[in-house]
Amino acid sequence: MNKVLVFCFLACCSLVVSGQSLKKGPETAAPAPEKEKKGWFTIGLEAANNASFFGRNTARQYPYVATSLTYTHASGLFVSAMSYQLFDTEDFVDETDVSAGYGFKLGERFDGSVSYTRFIFGPNTPLIQSVTSNAVTASGSYDWKILYTGLATSYIFGGSNDLFTVLENSRYIPLEPLWKGKNPVGLDPKISIIAGTQQFSEEHTVVTQNKQKDKGAGTILDPILPGSGNGNGNGNGNGNGNGNGNNGGTTTTTTTTTARRFRVLNYSFYLPVVFSLGKFDFEPSYRYSIPVNKVEGDESAPQSFYTFNMSYTF
Repeated sequence: MNKVLVFCFLACCSLVVSGQSLKKGPETAAPAPEKEKKGWFTIGLEAANNASFFGRNTARQYPYVATSLTYTHASGLFVSAMSYQLFDTEDFVDETDVSAGYGFKLGERFDGSVSYTRFIFGPNTPLIQSVTSNAVTASGSYDWKILYTGLATSYIFGGSNDLFTVLENSRYIPLEPLWKGKNPVGLDPKISIIAGTQQFSEEHTVVTQNKQKDKGAGTILDPILPGSGNGNGNGNGNGNGNGNGNNGGTTTTTTTTTARRFRVLNYSFYLPVVFSLGKFDFEPSYRYSIPVNKVEGDESAPQSFYTFNMSYTF
């Protein structure tokens, strides 16, 4: 992972699904329309001081702005498009993601969704996920009353195949009762753990000790004995014990294989402030990210992220 590490939806724990996020519990979800509707639209705007890719980041910061449009049907079906513009890059639009999925409820406490996302990248994009083009995601969240737990799994494929999961626990804390306010305002602190597959190049070295017959004496010569294979190519005078010419009758074989491991990649702490004004929702947020189990060439380091989200539903 030595390419530029930039964001995907998991930067905000939305798991590669535009418009479908674990970051809001039932208390902070968008309210139901006043009148019975077959569907509704949501326009979103997001800005941040830096970006990450499944908990990974770079020493260089990549601030960005993103816009989204989501249509949600009353049945739970939804379609969404989201475009990202990184500052100081050549392309006007660095990435556009188009998603389609289905959201559902089981009882009063469980919410779930399944979705498919297609990634479309600009020709000069520095985004690391440009090596892939598709994602299938399944997510679920459960309200334990004390905690709100979300778990999502994404399989990314097309050029690069990887599996990622996000587990987070949060609890929405309403603040408007403190001053008897009419507009919903609250804190939604949470802790998240990101895990996923990593690719490693592993070298395996095998040293084989050769035992050869002495053509003159008709015996097996041990290459570690003096005179039986000193690596000078003459052994006992008839060419025995030359091995690889340097190791006194040994052969060294080195092979390189590619291995995949599923490991914890990141721990993050979030402190969002969520408030609503009519059909508008606002969410300034602070996140501290701690990458772990880094591979060679990974420049990720603990960082602070400042994000602002705004949406309008109609």
